[in-house]
Amino acid sequence: MHCLEPKDYYKIHNILKGAFKTPTFAFSVVNHVIQGSVYVNDVIRPTSGFIRTYSGVYHVFGEANDSMFNKSFYHYFIENVYGKEKRFTVFTPSTEWETFFDETFESYVKKMIRSKYRFVSSGGHSKYNLSDLYELKDFNVDTLRKSANFNGSYMLEYWGSESNFLKNGLGFCLTYKENIIAECVSIFHSGTIAEIDIVTNPLYRGKGLGKIVGQKFINKCLEANVVPAWDCDKNNKSSRILANKLGFSNEENYALYALK
Repeated sequence: MHCLEPKDYYKIHNILKGAFKTPTFAFSVVNHVIQGSVYVNDVIRPTSGFIRTYSGVYHVFGEANDSMFNKSFYHYFIENVYGKEKRFTVFTPSTEWETFFDETFESYVKKMIRSKYRFVSSGGHSKYNLSDLYELKDFNVDTLRKSANFNGSYMLEYWGSESNFLKNGLGFCLTYKENIIAECVSIFHSGTIAEIDIVTNPLYRGKGLGKIVGQKFINKCLEANVVPAWDCDKNNKSSRILANKLGFSNEENYALYALK
């Protein structure tokens, strides 16, 4: 197993693009938007590997039948992760990789099923009606200070810093009397793909506010030729319903593994 130099990340780009289930954060790392590491089975012509963000989120990619690489990955986990790191969350792109984790990591991880959606809406920008009671704002330094969900600790975990999010990320919020009641940000952004994360204050749910900030987010993506992305737990009914309302469908399920 070899740690790929950042200047060589382009060598795995076609492998990542070839799989619909490749998560947005994987592209964020290889496009140098967020920091991370890439490990591969061959530095010249890699066919298998994994990507790790500095917050402990992983994605395995390529062929799942390289036994030597798989053994190296397992030893990497035992030596560097288990008992040392708080987080080990792995996104898998295929049933072959699922089999590997089911058989090799069974005693260490729990398995969850998630759904990844395609954005299929067409016809340009979506319209929304905004009540005079609410104000729609861009995410900025002031918003980060006031947000209960997408605050400094969130940005540190997923973006590395607030400044990186403000430079490369995207976000909007609805306020009522200066209080944030609904917000939508890019949990990850690769430069060409922006993955949506939406939270609505429980006191204001059922009013369609999540849809409004989501539509604003999507419209901004379309203006910049960025593909909006949606990913959620398979059993998250409210998220699935909102995804459909915003133009996402044709979901595909995949397995995610996290430390027990």
